[in-house]
Amino acid sequence: MNDTIIGEGYHRQGGQAHAEVNCLKSVKAADRHRIPDATLYVSLEPCCIIGKTGACSTLILQHGIRTVVVAQRDSTPGVDGASLALLRAAGVTVREYPDFVASMPRNVLALPMAIGTAPYLFRHTLVTTGRPYVTLKFAQSADGFLRPADRKAAYWITNPISRRLVHRWRSSETGIIVGARTVIEDDPSLTTRLWPGPDPVPIIIDPRGRITGQERVFRGPVAPILYTSLAPKSLPKNSEATVVIIPADLKLATIEFILRDLAKRRLANVTVEGGAGLLNAFIRHDLWDEARVFTGPNALGDGLAAPEIHHNHLIDTTRIGSDRLTYFKRLP
Repeated sequence: MNDTIIGEGYHRQGGQAHAEVNCLKSVKAADRHRIPDATLYVSLEPCCIIGKTGACSTLILQHGIRTVVVAQRDSTPGVDGASLALLRAAGVTVREYPDFVASMPRNVLALPMAIGTAPYLFRHTLVTTGRPYVTLKFAQSADGFLRPADRKAAYWITNPISRRLVHRWRSSETGIIVGARTVIEDDPSLTTRLWPGPDPVPIIIDPRGRITGQERVFRGPVAPILYTSLAPKSLPKNSEATVVIIPADLKLATIEFILRDLAKRRLANVTVEGGAGLLNAFIRHDLWDEARVFTGPNALGDGLAAPEIHHNHLIDTTRIGSDRLTYFKRLP
């Protein structure tokens, strides 16, 4: 209220009070008269079904709150917009994403609001689209290149802090998608070696059938999934890699097949980390939900152009030391 926070709360544990309950309980006695005129910001749609903790939408009406801002809907059967309809019918002003970000006060950050509800977000994507939640991640130079013109040149676009942050993200992803060229030329491990956490499933898309099976990723701690038009002739002994045959292209139908297959394998959230052809294919076919783009401080002068993200909504821009990190959200 008037750019002042009078209460905060979060859902501590399943079966216990929801965030709205704890938020309202946290308001001091001297501020409780201000509740009706305050705006309630919630990361997930308030529930309208009476389970272990009661309906939060009822609680909102009981306190006379007139404005509620919601980051995302709850896809739980019986909710999924029903709570918002109930609040609106009672005269409450409800704002949803994408105007969620625009309506946030300056001292409240939009991005962290969605972190705690990530499992709901991923489940909602699976239920409504039949595919995992797709995040694009890449780093570009100050003049917009992914790498130098000389493919053999040694270079780093981002600083060590940014690179460690990427590994932290990996620890919360179920899979990392990369193209065959990235695997062949960079020979990455695709692990979380810079951060203590579980390793995601490496997912390789190889429509031209160039992977040999001897790349380092096939000897890593997690068995990869290889989507290829030509099965590799040899794999390491005792390899548990999964090989799925796909057409020799990156057309819409091919990528949709891959994403549906990943969903069947219960991979709920995946990150596309390159290369350029793969990133551009996901962008071109509108098969992404979020993008995280690092921009380093130095120019390369020439090289492979970074992808351009259109039809997006800027979520946030922040500094990671010398790097700039920009978040985008794909609009429906």
